[in-house]
This record gives sequence, structure tokens and C-alpha cells, in this order.
Amino acid sequence: MKKIFLLLFFLVSLSVFSQSVFEAKSTTDRAVVENFIRNNPKHPAVPELKQRALSLKYGGSSAVAKPTVTAMTENKIEKTSKVGTTAAKGQPSEQAKNTAAVLTSLFNNDPNKKEAIVQFVNKSKCVLVIKISGKKFYNLSVPANGQNYIMVDKGSYNVSTSICDATYNQNKAFTKDVIITLKGN
Repeated sequence: MKKIFLLLFFLVSLSVFSQSVFEAKSTTDRAVVENFIRNNPKHPAVPELKQRALSLKYGGSSAVAKPTVTAMTENKIEKTSKVGTTAAKGQPSEQAKNTAAVLTSLFNNDPNKKEAIVQFVNKSKCVLVIKISGKKFYNLSVPANGQNYIMVDKGSYNVSTSICDATYNQNKAFTKDVIITLKGN
């Protein structure tokens, strides 16, 4: 009698166990799947059920996302190419031209070049407006605790600015690329 009872108990528990695996695989309720995973972490169907739980959580199938590729039209190209360009079609902005000129100058090792790059490093708490006057006149703004650069024709210039109410005025000869660091009190 005991053997029959144990066999019957084993068969019932086996059917309940297999029914819960079947139920976890076929249900659309995420909680049922997660409960099965939590209660049976070593079951061979757990990896598959984890993917099923994720697909139920985020809605949709567990298929791999596929990008859509569409041809670029002239309209789309115009919309995406406005960064760094002026309103005229395809013309680079002034900032883009300056950046290109500075990069060209940096990579050009010719000592006979006509321009020099002057970089100003501002180590003060104030925004600087630097006036460079000589052969030509230049104005450059440098953010607080920041830096900025400008290309000037080689030659002698007067560099002046106000650093947090203190004046800076100096004659400089720009014959090569240079970095000028300005500090405030």
C-alpha cells in the first residue's frame, strides 16, 4: 500500500511539475514565467524561459531587431548637412573654415608660412575679450577657465584685455605658433 501511495504521489508531483513547465512556456503572463524561474533555477528550460520573460516584459517577440535602410534623398541630405554650413547650399560656415585653416596650419611644417596660430588660455573666473591690433585687427572672446585660438598674420601686435578689472596690455611679435596663458587674481 505504501509503495502504491508513493508511486501515486510521485506521478502527481511529476505531472504538476511538468504542467507548470508547460504552463510557463505557453502563458502570456510574465509573473507565471518568473515564478517558475525563481522556484526552479536549475531546470533545463530556465534559459529559454528567461528569454520568454524578457520578451513578455518588453512586449513583442524575442527576435533580433533589424534596421531599416532607406535611400537618401536630396531633401534628407540638405537637412542633415546644415551643421557647420551656412544658409547657402553646401557652403561651410565661418567657424568650419577657421577650423580647417588652423588644422592645415598645424600640419604644415613650412617655416615660411604667413600666418601664426595664437592660443589664449584663460585661467580666471571672467570671460575675456581680447583685442589684437597691428597689421590687422582681431577680437577674440575666451570663456572663463577656458581657451580659444585665432590665426593672425605674422608680425608685431598689441594685445590688450581686461582680466576681472585688471588690465593686460602687451606688445607681442607673433613669428610662430604660440600659447598665451592669462591668470586672474
